[in-house]
Amino acid sequence: MKKTPTLTILIGCPASGKSTFAEWKVRTEPKTMRISRDEIRFSQFQEVMDPAVESMISKIVNGQIKTLLSNGWNVILDTCNVKSEYIKQPIDDFAEMANIEFKMFDLPLQELFVRNEKRDRKVPKKVIEKMYHQLQKTKEKFDFRPIKKMNKNLEYRVQNPALPKAIICDLDGTLALMNGRNPFDASKCDEDEINTPVANVLRNYKKLGFQILLVSGREDRYEAPTLRFLEKNEIEYDVLIMRKTKDSRKDSIIKTEIYNESIKDNYFVEFVLDDRNQVVDTWRNELKLPCFQVYYGDF
Repeated sequence: MKKTPTLTILIGCPASGKSTFAEWKVRTEPKTMRISRDEIRFSQFQEVMDPAVESMISKIVNGQIKTLLSNGWNVILDTCNVKSEYIKQPIDDFAEMANIEFKMFDLPLQELFVRNEKRDRKVPKKVIEKMYHQLQKTKEKFDFRPIKKMNKNLEYRVQNPALPKAIICDLDGTLALMNGRNPFDASKCDEDEINTPVANVLRNYKKLGFQILLVSGREDRYEAPTLRFLEKNEIEYDVLIMRKTKDSRKDSIIKTEIYNESIKDNYFVEFVLDDRNQVVDTWRNELKLPCFQVYYGDF
């Protein structure tokens, strides 16, 4: 059986050791290539930082990665990737070609400054400091768990048809429109706007006899205003499961646990309604459930 290649995305500031690691992996692991955006820029474009040049470099990088993965080679993407959007792009581009994993190099800021002074191509301190703080923000919101190669063929999990049929629905951004409210402060979530099309889906399926399971990343200390919101908008539901207070893990992890512990062997899930990309991907790719994304969720 042909082995699935791996795309390893390196994450870290300049002088954090990414290239040293990548070069070691290339030396020690068969069929492994390193793709460095900086080296393409330095060797082909004389270090010019121009939007048109950067666009061309992106095309070169993507072309090289695609060629290598399609021929069964593992690829190490040796770029800084300190912002989440930089990480998401290769995931979107190559999730159907390879398993994807992440390797983070998160060094203290002062150590980065010291290492930078020993480099041939030094990076301005202000640039390193800015990238360092960008990385800290990315660590808080990005899910760095490995991603298995996506199967192009639609695949749903096997469920027991004798179980009660159910719909899973998210709250923030799906059933409830926050309209500028801080998503981490749901103390006034009873003032959220109802997402009428989603609410009507729940109402219609409730009439058909489906169980309505509300699964939310909100902390359960906000249960009272959440219940007020549901009552005010006349949302009939059967189960409300919320994140435990002070559990700051990512939504995708929280909802996976909720599904496995409270839903999996108790309901036949017809489909899921959610909005956030990382959670939608988890429902579809890991839990193998039909998931309809109700809005843009790249955050």
